Amino acid sequence: MAFTVSDLLRLLRLERQDQWLFNGYSPTCGAQRVYGGQMLGQSIMAMGQTVPEAHRLHSMQGYFLQPGDVHKPINFKVQPIREGRNFSTRLLLAYQDDRPIFSGAASFQRPEGEHRRLAPMPNVTPASGMMSEAEYYADELPLVAGCHSHTPLLMSLFERRSEHWRSWAKPGPREPVNGIWCRLREPCGDGPLLCQALLAYICDLDLMNTAMRPRGVGAIDPSAHAASLDHTMWFHAAVQPDRWFYYDLTGPSAVKNRGLGSGSLYQDGVLVATAMQEGLLRERQNG
Repeated sequence: MAFTVSDLLRLLRLERQDQWLFNGYSPTCGAQRVYGGQMLGQSIMAMGQTVPEAHRLHSMQGYFLQPGDVHKPINFKVQPIREGRNFSTRLLLAYQDDRPIFSGAASFQRPEGEHRRLAPMPNVTPASGMMSEAEYYADELPLVAGCHSHTPLLMSLFERRSEHWRSWAKPGPREPVNGIWCRLREPCGDGPLLCQALLAYICDLDLMNTAMRPRGVGAIDPSAHAASLDHTMWFHAAVQPDRWFYYDLTGPSAVKNRGLGSGSLYQDGVLVATAMQEGLLRERQNG
C-alpha cells in the first residue's frame, strides 16, 4: 500500500496521551528499521507541543541510541528543563517496550529583535535543469540493486533533483560534496512547527551519503554500512518544504569509522537552516 504525503502528515502529528507523553507509529511499507528522519520529525513535534505557542524552535539535537522497529509503537516522553519568558528548553526520550531508541533536546525562543542577516545561496543550476531522482533510478536500474530500502518511500513523498545522482553509485573515492533541490510533493500548510519537522525528516537522508564519498564506497553499494549516531539542526528563518529548497552538503571529516556530514539549506536565495550529523561508516565484511 502506498504511503502518501497525507499519511506522513498524520504520522508526524502524534497521539497525545498526557501533558508530556506522546505516541507515534511508523510506516511498514519500507525498511524494517525506523527511518532516522522520522525520529527527528516526530521528536520535534512532541517537544514543540509542550511550549508556549509564541515560542519557535531554533535548535535541536538528537542521539540515535538503538534501531527502532517499524512494527512497534514509539513512546515519546518530554521533560521540561527551562520555562522562561523568552526561551523554553525540552529534553525527550523515545522508547519501544521500555527500550530507549532515541534521545533529544530542543530550544525554543519567542521571536525578538529586528536585525536580520542570512547567508546568500550559492550560484547553482535551477531545479528545472537537474535530473530528478525518479529519472536517475529509471536510467540506472543495474546500479541500484543494493539501494537503501527507505528510498522508494521517500521518493513517493519528496521530489528531488541533483547533478550528482550518477556519482553516488560509482565505485572509487570522490569529493565529499553534494547538492540537491527538494520539495514535498503536496501542500503541507504553513504551520511553523510542522514545516520544521518535515525539513528534519528529509534532511537526515543525505548527510552520511556525502560523508562516505572519500571512502570510495557508493551510497547504494551493498557492501556499505552507514548508521546515524547523532543529528543537530539550527533553524534560522521560516521555511516552506512544499516549495523548492536547496540542500548544499559537504563531509568535513571521516576518522575512526565515523563520518561527519554538514548541510546548509536555502530557500528564496538565503540560508534558512543548518544541519550536521555524525554517523558510523563501515564496509561489510564477507563471510
